[in-house]
Amino acid sequence: MKRPTFLTYLQVTSHTRPFLKQCYEKSEHPKADHHAYQNAERFIHGLMLAEDFFQTARSTPLSVQPLLFYYGLNHYLKSCLLTVDPGYPATAKVLAHGLSTRKRKKQHYRFLEDDIRIQPHGLFPYASHHLFNFESSNEKVSMDELLRQIASMTDLYKLKGEDVRGSGETWPPLMAYFAVLYNLSMLVRYEGEWWGEMQQLRDRDDYVFIAHFLTAVAEYVPPLVAEWLKDQFTS
Repeated sequence: MKRPTFLTYLQVTSHTRPFLKQCYEKSEHPKADHHAYQNAERFIHGLMLAEDFFQTARSTPLSVQPLLFYYGLNHYLKSCLLTVDPGYPATAKVLAHGLSTRKRKKQHYRFLEDDIRIQPHGLFPYASHHLFNFESSNEKVSMDELLRQIASMTDLYKLKGEDVRGSGETWPPLMAYFAVLYNLSMLVRYEGEWWGEMQQLRDRDDYVFIAHFLTAVAEYVPPLVAEWLKDQFTS
């Protein structure tokens, strides 16, 4: 897949330093020039690591894609955070996932019915607040509710004859992708038997929704990141 143009533009420090300086001046951070110089290479390395994870995921079996995409999106979000918080990460607490889910699933587990819980500290709540000014009013949210909000999943729900309108709050798309990828990565790590059977037997809706979602991640997440960063550049 072609790299979004703005992510290519930010691959060199001669572009990244003035970009970061502009971001810091816009938010009235003191020592904007100093922070831009200090963070430029870290910002670039984050973008490059994210891209490496995504490129590897696209060419690897579905069985391990969630882990690679999840950590790729981690790096994308951390680079984005450097544009609004030059001191990120200030404490170890913000490096945690910020989400949790049951490590051992119930019998007759179904992915769409599963949920994740939002924690008070960690990357999810920190990025949600600082990048999107979003704080969920719910303690937990289901996979079905999140997937219905992702535009690329709409046609799949329509094929099943289901209403795609969710009943809950609207999440920033990147944070919805993050939360679903987190839960999928936990399945890969802790529910190997279920994960393997889901792919081999293909006897439930879960496989179709997961496979389609991972395809959407590969196609839409990097452009969403580029769009967010470009908004910082042009606003």
